[in-house]
Amino acid sequence: QWTALPTHTVTFNANGGTGSMSPQVANVPTALTANAFTRTGYTFVGWGTSVGGPVVYADGATYSFSADITLYAQWTALPTHTVTFN
Repeated sequence: QWTALPTHTVTFNANGGTGSMSPQVANVPTALTANAFTRTGYTFVGWGTSVGGPVVYADGATYSFSADITLYAQWTALPTHTVTFN
């Protein structure tokens, strides 16, 4: 007799970004769906388990799917530059 492992869901939160990503459901360790969120003036650096990070999972990293979790996109501001006209 075999019993199916319970499935768990990873929910992706843009955390200030825009776009949408469907939740990911699995019951064995699986690579996370690649980030599809964008944020003007920022670069995506990975996934955290809270709004403020830190980064816990890289883009495409494997998650165990042993529990439901919400992952928050973590962003780093791009450098700004000043142009001076003379």
